[in-house]
Amino acid sequence: MPQKPEIPSFLTYGINTKTDDIGFVHVENVMDRKSLHNGHVPAHRHEQIFQLCFWTDGSGTYFIEDRLIEFQAPMFVFIPARVVHGFSVSSGSDAIVFSLASSYTDTAPLFKSTAARTPLVLAGPEQPEPTPLMLTLMQAGYERYRIAPETSQSVIRGLAIAILGEALSLTRSGRVPDESAAAVRIRSFIEEHFRDTWSITDYARALGQTPYQINTTTQAAFGQSLKRLIIDRRLLESKRLLAFTIRPIEAIAAEVGIPDPAYFSRFFHTFSGVSPREWRRQWAENTKDCLLTAIPDNTPA
Repeated sequence: MPQKPEIPSFLTYGINTKTDDIGFVHVENVMDRKSLHNGHVPAHRHEQIFQLCFWTDGSGTYFIEDRLIEFQAPMFVFIPARVVHGFSVSSGSDAIVFSLASSYTDTAPLFKSTAARTPLVLAGPEQPEPTPLMLTLMQAGYERYRIAPETSQSVIRGLAIAILGEALSLTRSGRVPDESAAAVRIRSFIEEHFRDTWSITDYARALGQTPYQINTTTQAAFGQSLKRLIIDRRLLESKRLLAFTIRPIEAIAAEVGIPDPAYFSRFFHTFSGVSPREWRRQWAENTKDCLLTAIPDNTPA
């Protein structure tokens, strides 16, 4: 019998329902679900939606994959589908959240960029602060959805594009290069096969390209070789499992496609600077005041 995932996946937080609705849109305040989480949302992800979140009040700790962000409102966060995230915030904190079907990204030109497929945080002093325009648009979307949710899909989608475009312009100097169809396909193959023992030649054969063509595409789209993209994806999954599950390191090694624990430890140390055990210890120490443990899959709505 397949093992249940230890990092839960929701449609929106606490709701396990899946949707095939390519037009799915939902808008709420974070504290609309205060009775469910009381300001402490542990590790989870959304397989089918992406989110725009604007923190209007309060402070706390936000985590995205292996990043910990101490913040004071205002803060804007963009979370693509399948990215592990959560937060622990002070009393009085609140945020507006747009949740939209990730299938929408297949048709919106903005989402064909590498930047728009990567988590984004705007909060000073290291990053630009979100602009008043972004807040105004988020508030407008919240009010529209509150009054007429059943007729708000196109409005919320349009606002989401405008808000994310504004956010990207602050961090990318207005440059949002498109991913080619070939780059999107390569990214998809990496996601599907990074656990497998595929060589670069195996990827090339499956994609119907030469290794040179693939590396030319990945360098142009992502600034990295195919080999490095695979390494980074394995490393990310390793950190997810070390941080948010209690699996033994040997099991994590096998899960990410490196069944030899000794080799996995060398791999992890090479690209992280510490051993898997030490990385887990440091993460636990840095997050000891946050509730990051994954919650059960049967959480009530």
